[in-house]
Amino acid sequence: MQGGLIMLKKVASLLITTALTATMLVGCGGSTTSTNNGSSNNSNSSSSNVSSSSDNGSTSSTSGTSNSVKGKTDLADANFDTSYTPKKDSYKIYCTYKNIHAWYDAIKCGIDAAVADLAEKGVKVDYEWYGPAQPDAVDQVNSIETAIGQGWDLIAVDVNQPELTGEAINNAVAKGIPVAVFGTSDVKDCDRAFFVGNADPYGDGCALAKAVCEKMGGKGKIAILSGTIGAAAHEERLRGFKDTIAKYPDMEIVDEQRDNDAVEKAISITESWLQAYPDLGGILCNNMSNPVGACQAVADAGKSGQIVIGGMDHDLRALNALKDGTLYVAQVQNCYDMGYKLIYNAIKTIDGEKVEESTAVGSTSVFASDADKFINMLYGEAK
Repeated sequence: MQGGLIMLKKVASLLITTALTATMLVGCGGSTTSTNNGSSNNSNSSSSNVSSSSDNGSTSSTSGTSNSVKGKTDLADANFDTSYTPKKDSYKIYCTYKNIHAWYDAIKCGIDAAVADLAEKGVKVDYEWYGPAQPDAVDQVNSIETAIGQGWDLIAVDVNQPELTGEAINNAVAKGIPVAVFGTSDVKDCDRAFFVGNADPYGDGCALAKAVCEKMGGKGKIAILSGTIGAAAHEERLRGFKDTIAKYPDMEIVDEQRDNDAVEKAISITESWLQAYPDLGGILCNNMSNPVGACQAVADAGKSGQIVIGGMDHDLRALNALKDGTLYVAQVQNCYDMGYKLIYNAIKTIDGEKVEESTAVGSTSVFASDADKFINMLYGEAK
Protein backbone atom coordinates (compact mmCIF):
# COMPACT_ATOMS: atom_id res chain seq x y z
CA MET A 1 0.00 0.00 0.00
CA GLN A 2 2.75 2.44 0.94
CA GLY A 3 4.58 1.74 -2.34
CA GLY A 4 1.37 2.48 -4.27
CA LEU A 5 0.95 5.83 -2.54
CA ILE A 6 4.54 6.81 -3.33
CA MET A 7 4.04 5.87 -6.98
CA LEU A 8 0.83 7.96 -7.18
CA LYS A 9 2.64 10.87 -5.60
CA LYS A 10 5.43 10.67 -8.19
CA VAL A 11 2.93 10.52 -11.07
CA ALA A 12 1.09 13.57 -9.73
CA SER A 13 4.38 15.41 -9.30
CA LEU A 14 5.40 14.65 -12.88
CA LEU A 15 2.04 15.86 -14.24
CA ILE A 16 2.31 19.12 -12.29
CA THR A 17 5.85 19.71 -13.49
CA THR A 18 4.89 19.05 -17.10
CA ALA A 19 2.01 21.51 -16.86
CA LEU A 20 4.21 24.17 -15.27
CA THR A 21 6.88 23.75 -17.92
CA ALA A 22 4.35 24.02 -20.73
CA THR A 23 2.94 27.18 -19.16
CA MET A 24 6.42 28.66 -18.85
CA LEU A 25 7.18 28.03 -22.52
CA VAL A 26 3.87 29.61 -23.57
CA GLY A 27 4.74 32.62 -21.44
CA CYS A 28 8.10 33.03 -23.16
CA GLY A 29 6.85 32.62 -26.69
CA GLY A 30 3.54 34.49 -26.75
CA SER A 31 2.48 37.54 -28.71
CA THR A 32 3.13 41.13 -27.68
CA THR A 33 0.89 44.17 -28.03
CA SER A 34 2.84 47.41 -28.46
CA THR A 35 2.34 51.13 -28.95
CA ASN A 36 2.92 53.18 -32.05
CA ASN A 37 5.97 54.60 -30.25
CA GLY A 38 7.77 51.29 -29.95
CA SER A 39 7.17 47.65 -30.63
CA SER A 40 8.69 44.24 -30.16
CA ASN A 41 8.64 41.07 -32.18
CA ASN A 42 9.06 37.89 -30.15
CA SER A 43 10.24 34.90 -32.14
CA ASN A 44 11.69 31.47 -31.61
CA SER A 45 12.81 28.53 -33.66
CA SER A 46 9.29 27.35 -34.36
CA SER A 47 7.16 30.49 -34.58
CA SER A 48 7.24 34.23 -35.08
CA ASN A 49 4.76 36.52 -33.36
CA VAL A 50 4.31 39.91 -35.01
CA SER A 51 3.49 42.96 -32.91
CA SER A 52 0.28 44.89 -33.35
CA SER A 53 0.14 48.63 -32.79
CA SER A 54 -2.14 50.86 -30.79
CA ASP A 55 -2.06 54.45 -29.59
CA ASN A 56 -2.88 53.91 -25.94
CA GLY A 57 0.57 54.96 -24.76
CA SER A 58 1.45 51.70 -23.04
CA THR A 59 3.29 48.49 -23.79
CA SER A 60 1.92 45.22 -22.48
CA SER A 61 2.27 41.49 -23.05
CA THR A 62 -0.73 39.24 -23.60
CA SER A 63 1.25 36.18 -22.66
CA GLY A 64 1.83 36.65 -18.94
CA THR A 65 1.64 33.66 -16.63
CA SER A 66 1.87 33.27 -12.86
CA ASN A 67 5.60 32.69 -13.37
CA SER A 68 6.15 35.79 -15.56
CA VAL A 69 8.09 38.61 -13.93
CA LYS A 70 6.12 41.84 -13.74
CA GLY A 71 8.52 44.09 -11.85
CA LYS A 72 12.02 44.77 -10.65
CA THR A 73 13.95 44.22 -7.44
CA ASP A 74 15.59 46.84 -5.27
CA LEU A 75 18.87 45.95 -7.01
CA ALA A 76 17.72 48.16 -9.91
CA ASP A 77 19.80 51.33 -10.19
CA ALA A 78 17.58 54.21 -9.05
CA ASN A 79 20.31 56.71 -9.97
CA PHE A 80 20.81 55.60 -13.57
CA ASP A 81 21.03 58.67 -15.82
CA THR A 82 18.21 58.71 -18.39
CA SER A 83 18.56 62.37 -19.34
CA TYR A 84 20.19 61.66 -22.71
CA THR A 85 18.28 63.03 -25.70
CA PRO A 86 18.42 60.63 -28.67
CA LYS A 87 19.51 62.09 -32.00
CA LYS A 88 16.90 60.22 -34.03
CA ASP A 89 13.19 59.59 -33.58
CA SER A 90 13.33 55.85 -34.33
CA TYR A 91 15.71 52.93 -33.76
CA LYS A 92 15.80 49.23 -34.65
CA ILE A 93 17.57 46.75 -32.35
CA TYR A 94 17.96 42.99 -32.84
CA CYS A 95 18.27 40.97 -29.62
CA THR A 96 19.25 37.30 -29.59
CA TYR A 97 19.57 35.22 -26.44
CA LYS A 98 20.55 31.66 -25.47
CA ASN A 99 17.16 29.94 -25.45
CA ILE A 100 13.51 30.36 -24.58
CA HIS A 101 13.38 30.43 -20.80
CA ALA A 102 11.46 32.30 -18.10
CA TRP A 103 14.74 33.83 -16.83
CA TYR A 104 14.71 36.17 -19.83
CA ASP A 105 11.27 37.54 -18.94
CA ALA A 106 12.92 39.72 -16.29
CA ILE A 107 15.41 41.13 -18.83
CA LYS A 108 12.61 41.80 -21.30
CA CYS A 109 10.70 43.54 -18.51
CA GLY A 110 13.58 46.01 -18.28
CA ILE A 111 13.76 46.37 -22.07
CA ASP A 112 10.04 47.12 -22.30
CA ALA A 113 10.31 49.70 -19.52
CA ALA A 114 13.13 51.52 -21.35
CA VAL A 115 11.20 51.38 -24.63
CA ALA A 116 8.15 52.86 -22.88
CA ASP A 117 10.23 55.62 -21.25
CA LEU A 118 11.74 56.56 -24.60
CA ALA A 119 8.29 56.53 -26.20
CA GLU A 120 7.29 59.25 -23.76
CA LYS A 121 10.12 61.32 -25.27
CA GLY A 122 8.73 60.72 -28.76
CA VAL A 123 11.36 58.11 -29.63
CA LYS A 124 10.26 54.84 -31.24
CA VAL A 125 12.32 51.72 -30.51
CA ASP A 126 11.47 48.58 -32.49
CA TYR A 127 13.22 45.42 -31.43
CA GLU A 128 13.29 41.74 -32.25
CA TRP A 129 13.53 39.30 -29.31
CA TYR A 130 14.80 35.95 -30.58
CA GLY A 131 15.87 32.75 -28.85
CA PRO A 132 15.86 29.10 -29.97
CA ALA A 133 13.87 26.43 -28.15
CA GLN A 134 17.10 24.85 -26.87
CA PRO A 135 20.58 26.37 -26.32
CA ASP A 136 22.36 26.23 -29.68
CA ALA A 137 25.57 28.19 -30.30
CA VAL A 138 25.46 27.51 -34.04
CA ASP A 139 21.89 28.78 -34.25
CA GLN A 140 22.98 31.94 -32.45
CA VAL A 141 25.81 32.54 -34.90
CA ASN A 142 23.40 31.97 -37.81
CA SER A 143 20.87 34.40 -36.33
CA ILE A 144 23.55 37.11 -36.06
CA GLU A 145 24.66 36.50 -39.64
CA THR A 146 21.04 36.75 -40.81
CA ALA A 147 20.45 39.96 -38.84
CA ILE A 148 23.45 41.62 -40.51
CA GLY A 149 21.51 41.95 -43.77
CA GLN A 150 18.20 43.06 -42.26
CA GLY A 151 18.85 46.74 -41.60
CA TRP A 152 19.14 46.75 -37.80
CA ASP A 153 20.86 49.70 -36.14
CA LEU A 154 22.45 47.46 -33.49
CA ILE A 155 22.62 43.77 -32.62
CA ALA A 156 22.50 42.74 -28.94
CA VAL A 157 23.68 39.26 -27.97
CA ASP A 158 23.33 37.18 -24.81
CA VAL A 159 26.28 34.96 -25.65
CA ASN A 160 25.92 31.19 -25.70
CA GLN A 161 29.51 30.08 -26.33
CA PRO A 162 32.02 32.98 -26.53
CA GLU A 163 34.54 31.11 -28.66
CA LEU A 164 31.95 30.70 -31.44
CA THR A 165 30.01 33.94 -31.08
CA GLY A 166 33.01 36.27 -31.05
CA GLU A 167 33.74 35.78 -34.74
CA ALA A 168 30.12 36.48 -35.68
CA ILE A 169 30.24 39.68 -33.60
CA ASN A 170 33.38 40.79 -35.43
CA ASN A 171 31.75 40.07 -38.81
CA ALA A 172 28.78 42.26 -37.93
CA VAL A 173 30.97 45.13 -36.73
CA ALA A 174 33.12 44.86 -39.87
CA LYS A 175 29.94 45.43 -41.90
CA GLY A 176 29.09 48.57 -39.97
CA ILE A 177 26.63 47.23 -37.38
CA PRO A 178 27.58 47.80 -33.73
CA VAL A 179 27.10 44.83 -31.42
CA ALA A 180 26.37 44.87 -27.69
CA VAL A 181 26.65 41.93 -25.31
CA PHE A 182 24.25 41.43 -22.39
CA GLY A 183 23.42 38.80 -19.78
CA THR A 184 26.00 36.82 -17.84
CA SER A 185 28.81 36.19 -20.36
CA ASP A 186 30.95 38.94 -21.80
CA VAL A 187 33.19 38.43 -24.84
CA LYS A 188 36.05 40.82 -24.24
CA ASP A 189 38.32 39.60 -27.03
CA CYS A 190 36.15 40.87 -29.86
CA ASP A 191 34.88 44.12 -31.33
CA ARG A 192 31.70 44.39 -29.28
CA ALA A 193 30.73 47.94 -28.29
CA PHE A 194 29.82 47.31 -24.67
CA PHE A 195 28.66 44.74 -22.14
CA VAL A 196 25.83 45.11 -19.62
CA GLY A 197 25.05 42.28 -17.23
CA ASN A 198 26.21 40.29 -14.26
CA ALA A 199 29.96 40.32 -14.67
CA ASP A 200 30.73 37.81 -11.89
CA PRO A 201 29.05 34.40 -12.28
CA TYR A 202 32.13 32.90 -10.59
CA GLY A 203 31.44 35.07 -7.55
CA ASP A 204 27.82 33.94 -7.53
CA GLY A 205 28.98 30.33 -7.46
CA CYS A 206 31.33 31.09 -4.58
CA ALA A 207 28.61 32.89 -2.62
CA LEU A 208 26.14 30.02 -2.99
CA ALA A 209 28.70 27.36 -2.10
CA LYS A 210 29.90 29.25 0.96
CA ALA A 211 26.35 29.74 2.25
CA VAL A 212 25.50 26.05 1.79
CA CYS A 213 28.79 24.75 3.22
CA GLU A 214 28.48 26.98 6.27
CA LYS A 215 24.87 25.87 6.84
CA MET A 216 26.08 22.25 6.67
CA GLY A 217 28.65 23.01 9.36
CA GLY A 218 31.53 22.67 6.91
CA LYS A 219 31.18 18.91 6.60
CA GLY A 220 29.12 16.29 4.81
CA LYS A 221 28.18 15.02 1.36
CA ILE A 222 27.16 17.44 -1.36
CA ALA A 223 26.06 16.99 -4.99
CA ILE A 224 26.08 19.46 -7.87
CA LEU A 225 23.57 20.08 -10.66
CA SER A 226 25.88 21.66 -13.23
CA GLY A 227 23.58 23.01 -15.94
CA THR A 228 24.47 23.05 -19.62
CA ILE A 229 27.94 22.10 -20.81
CA GLY A 230 29.70 24.96 -22.55
CA ALA A 231 27.37 27.70 -21.24
CA ALA A 232 29.94 30.19 -19.96
CA ALA A 233 28.03 31.41 -16.89
CA HIS A 234 27.16 27.85 -15.85
CA GLU A 235 30.80 26.83 -16.12
CA GLU A 236 31.98 29.82 -14.10
CA ARG A 237 29.47 29.15 -11.31
CA LEU A 238 30.52 25.50 -11.32
CA ARG A 239 34.14 26.57 -10.94
CA GLY A 240 33.12 28.82 -8.05
CA PHE A 241 31.30 25.90 -6.39
CA LYS A 242 34.32 23.63 -6.57
CA ASP A 243 36.90 26.22 -5.54
CA THR A 244 34.83 27.12 -2.48
CA ILE A 245 34.03 23.55 -1.45
CA ALA A 246 37.77 22.79 -1.65
CA LYS A 247 38.28 25.16 1.29
CA TYR A 248 36.25 22.79 3.49
CA PRO A 249 38.30 19.59 3.91
CA ASP A 250 35.40 17.72 5.50
CA MET A 251 33.07 18.35 2.54
CA GLU A 252 32.78 15.64 -0.12
CA ILE A 253 31.36 16.10 -3.62
CA VAL A 254 29.65 12.75 -4.22
CA ASP A 255 28.38 13.47 -7.74
CA GLU A 256 28.01 16.13 -10.42
CA GLN A 257 25.55 15.85 -13.30
CA ARG A 258 24.37 18.02 -16.18
CA ASP A 259 20.68 18.87 -16.09
CA ASN A 260 20.73 20.93 -19.33
CA ASP A 261 18.69 23.68 -17.65
CA ALA A 262 15.65 21.38 -17.56
CA VAL A 263 13.41 21.04 -14.48
CA GLU A 264 12.39 17.47 -15.30
CA LYS A 265 15.96 16.28 -15.64
CA ALA A 266 16.92 18.00 -12.37
CA ILE A 267 14.06 16.17 -10.65
CA SER A 268 15.18 12.81 -12.04
CA ILE A 269 18.84 13.34 -11.12
CA THR A 270 17.96 14.48 -7.59
CA GLU A 271 15.64 11.50 -7.06
CA SER A 272 18.49 9.16 -8.01
CA TRP A 273 20.80 10.92 -5.54
CA LEU A 274 18.29 10.55 -2.72
CA GLN A 275 18.30 6.80 -3.37
CA ALA A 276 22.07 6.45 -3.80
CA TYR A 277 23.12 8.79 -0.96
CA PRO A 278 20.62 8.61 1.92
CA ASP A 279 22.96 10.80 3.98
CA LEU A 280 23.26 13.51 1.33
CA GLY A 281 23.56 16.86 3.09
CA GLY A 282 23.48 19.47 0.33
CA ILE A 283 22.81 20.26 -3.32
CA LEU A 284 24.21 23.16 -5.34
CA CYS A 285 22.39 24.36 -8.46
CA ASN A 286 23.95 26.64 -11.08
CA ASN A 287 20.99 27.88 -13.15
CA MET A 288 17.38 28.96 -12.70
CA SER A 289 15.76 25.62 -13.56
CA ASN A 290 17.71 23.13 -11.51
CA PRO A 291 16.85 24.46 -8.02
CA VAL A 292 13.17 24.10 -8.96
CA GLY A 293 13.72 20.44 -9.85
CA ALA A 294 15.95 19.73 -6.86
CA CYS A 295 13.47 21.29 -4.44
CA GLN A 296 10.52 19.41 -5.91
CA ALA A 297 12.32 16.05 -5.64
CA VAL A 298 13.44 16.76 -2.07
CA ALA A 299 9.98 17.94 -1.04
CA ASP A 300 8.34 14.88 -2.62
CA ALA A 301 10.71 12.69 -0.61
CA GLY A 302 9.62 14.42 2.61
CA LYS A 303 13.10 15.86 3.19
CA SER A 304 12.42 19.60 3.00
CA GLY A 305 14.84 21.39 5.28
CA GLN A 306 16.93 18.26 5.81
CA ILE A 307 19.05 18.81 2.69
CA VAL A 308 20.61 22.25 2.24
CA ILE A 309 19.92 23.51 -1.29
CA GLY A 310 21.39 26.60 -2.92
CA GLY A 311 20.53 27.78 -6.42
CA MET A 312 20.30 30.62 -8.89
CA ASP A 313 17.74 33.28 -9.54
CA HIS A 314 14.12 34.21 -9.24
CA ASP A 315 11.77 31.49 -10.54
CA LEU A 316 8.54 31.88 -8.57
CA ARG A 317 8.55 28.19 -7.67
CA ALA A 318 12.07 28.53 -6.28
CA LEU A 319 11.13 31.63 -4.28
CA ASN A 320 8.17 29.77 -2.81
CA ALA A 321 10.51 26.89 -1.94
CA LEU A 322 12.77 29.46 -0.28
CA LYS A 323 9.79 30.71 1.69
CA ASP A 324 8.81 27.22 2.92
CA GLY A 325 12.39 26.21 3.77
CA THR A 326 13.03 23.65 1.03
CA LEU A 327 15.49 26.02 -0.67
CA TYR A 328 18.05 27.53 1.71
CA VAL A 329 19.50 30.33 -0.46
CA ALA A 330 18.88 31.85 -3.89
CA GLN A 331 21.40 34.05 -5.68
CA VAL A 332 19.16 36.54 -7.51
CA GLN A 333 20.56 38.57 -10.40
CA ASN A 334 19.53 42.11 -11.35
CA CYS A 335 18.00 41.08 -14.67
CA TYR A 336 15.82 44.20 -14.99
CA ASP A 337 18.84 46.48 -15.36
CA MET A 338 20.37 44.11 -17.91
CA GLY A 339 17.48 45.03 -20.19
CA TYR A 340 16.88 48.63 -19.17
CA LYS A 341 20.51 49.76 -19.40
CA LEU A 342 21.01 47.73 -22.58
CA ILE A 343 18.47 49.87 -24.43
CA TYR A 344 19.78 53.22 -23.21
CA ASN A 345 23.40 52.29 -23.96
CA ALA A 346 22.36 50.91 -27.34
CA ILE A 347 20.70 54.20 -28.30
CA LYS A 348 23.82 56.15 -27.33
CA THR A 349 26.06 53.72 -29.24
CA ILE A 350 23.92 53.98 -32.38
CA ASP A 351 24.17 57.77 -32.06
CA GLY A 352 27.96 57.55 -31.94
CA GLU A 353 28.22 58.47 -28.27
CA LYS A 354 30.64 56.82 -25.85
CA VAL A 355 29.19 54.52 -23.18
CA GLU A 356 30.70 52.63 -20.31
CA GLU A 357 32.58 49.67 -21.80
CA SER A 358 31.32 47.24 -19.14
CA THR A 359 28.33 47.78 -16.84
CA ALA A 360 27.97 45.32 -13.97
CA VAL A 361 24.43 45.07 -12.60
CA GLY A 362 25.13 42.71 -9.69
CA SER A 363 23.28 40.03 -7.73
CA THR A 364 22.39 39.28 -4.12
CA SER A 365 21.94 36.29 -1.81
CA VAL A 366 18.32 35.88 -0.72
CA PHE A 367 17.22 33.81 2.26
CA ALA A 368 13.82 32.78 3.61
CA SER A 369 13.35 36.00 5.57
CA ASP A 370 13.30 38.00 2.30
CA ALA A 371 11.36 35.54 0.14
CA ASP A 372 8.06 37.44 0.34
CA LYS A 373 9.82 40.72 -0.36
CA PHE A 374 11.29 39.39 -3.62
CA ILE A 375 8.05 37.67 -4.62
CA ASN A 376 6.19 40.96 -4.14
CA MET A 377 8.76 42.99 -6.09
CA LEU A 378 8.98 40.57 -9.02
CA TYR A 379 5.50 39.11 -9.25
CA GLY A 380 3.26 41.73 -7.69
CA GLU A 381 2.02 39.92 -4.60
CA ALA A 382 3.07 37.03 -2.36
CA LYS A 383 1.85 33.75 -3.85
